[in-house]
Amino acid sequence: MLRLLRRQGRRFGGCMYSQRRCHHHKSVMAIRREDINVWERRAPLAPRHIKEITNAGYKVLVQPSNRRAIHERYYEKAGAIIQEDISEASLIIGVKRPPEEKVFTRKTYAFFSHTIKAQEANMGLLDDMLKKEVRLIDYEKMVDANGFRIVAFGQWAGVAGMINILHGLGLRFLALGHHTPFMHIGMAHNYRNVSQAVQAVRDCGYEISLGLMPKSIGPLTFVFTGTGNVSKGAQEIINELPCEFVEPHDLKEVSKSGDMSKVYATVLSRHHHLVRKTDGVYDPLEYEHHPELYTSHFRESIAPYTTCLINGIYWDPHTPRLLRRLDAQRLMRPVERSAPTMEGSPELPHKLLAICDISADTGGSIEFMTECTTIDKPFCMYDADQHIDHDSVEGNGILMCSIDNLPAQLPIEATEYFGDRLCPYIWEMLQSDATRPLDQEEFSPQVRDAVITTNGKLTPKFEYIHKLREKSAVTVWWCASLPKTLHG
Repeated sequence: MLRLLRRQGRRFGGCMYSQRRCHHHKSVMAIRREDINVWERRAPLAPRHIKEITNAGYKVLVQPSNRRAIHERYYEKAGAIIQEDISEASLIIGVKRPPEEKVFTRKTYAFFSHTIKAQEANMGLLDDMLKKEVRLIDYEKMVDANGFRIVAFGQWAGVAGMINILHGLGLRFLALGHHTPFMHIGMAHNYRNVSQAVQAVRDCGYEISLGLMPKSIGPLTFVFTGTGNVSKGAQEIINELPCEFVEPHDLKEVSKSGDMSKVYATVLSRHHHLVRKTDGVYDPLEYEHHPELYTSHFRESIAPYTTCLINGIYWDPHTPRLLRRLDAQRLMRPVERSAPTMEGSPELPHKLLAICDISADTGGSIEFMTECTTIDKPFCMYDADQHIDHDSVEGNGILMCSIDNLPAQLPIEATEYFGDRLCPYIWEMLQSDATRPLDQEEFSPQVRDAVITTNGKLTPKFEYIHKLREKSAVTVWWCASLPKTLHG
């Protein structure tokens, strides 16, 4: 699996594939130290990418960091200069946002800014970028002609998320009275590399194939939503188990009478569960433009036969939800038993045991996922009747895992993968001069359309952020002005 993913990454080419002509001057690039999260050990480029850039005559600075997963000696060997002061650089790149006090004036920055939805937590950073006349390139908005992201960690989010939820299932089964082969799988970050994690999953699969799963829990079914990189990464991991993929309409049958020496999986596309509210028909073209006209029957047709849901779909407020709180309450109702349960071989309280929400959209397609879990505390139990979460794998509820920085658990592979996708665009970013008007730059559409701020202003494509902020401010003011009795 590891070789396959790396081969896919290299197919997009190293830096030299898209290198542009050399200009009369050489810009200076810097990789800043990640300091926003204790788990963030990734970098935007790996040493082999740096080597191509320095071989082309560019100066590369790397801020020292003992937390970075790839040791700085390898960057130094690739030609980078390891030093604290990166103020000389005209292009400064990272993975996550820098602290506002560390932002230099009139530089070009590239990172995931999380500002395009006017996220309140990052509006201070946006204001600082505008004040300091920074040119901000957001990886999230680097897309191809079809609107698909071209620079992302998605596949590794899927890989890490799937490893984590298999570990979580082992803990949850144990809390319900069952030792299972999943107990031998750890959290993704506990492995030195993904190959070690894959071997643990294979060992688990071998025991499942021997029929060592407790019979009283019945056949296990996994449902993957979406067909993008996140879903593909998660499927790479489950394929290391004795897994049979079935069509969604076959899920009901295999969940009741499937073979216990294997697990079952299905991949859910839009046409499998989305229907027009008026006549129950799915029109893909209409859905693209008017998703509000549609609803999902996932809660009735798929969820009741699902052991573990792996959610990897992007959610927009206009699109239908997969599950609501009311749905969770129904799915948690005890199953009627035809025979008494044996104390040493208890049956499961309900079919849906776990949800791994890799998309991590709070209040999104999984409505009751209102707060992300963390690498430190990866799981919580959602009790739909009480509408509360508690940090445990015991008690009533559905096991939830919704970590929003999953690729940080596999930092070396994630850095290599991301760098392969970013590197072809570094050459034009290197020529960026934040003091010049944007229309004077020779940017490709992929880079130009990802520029959020420049010359002290939002670019035309992102001026809507001002309106979102004004709307948010009015809402906050209105809520604050309500009588206290209305706040409850």
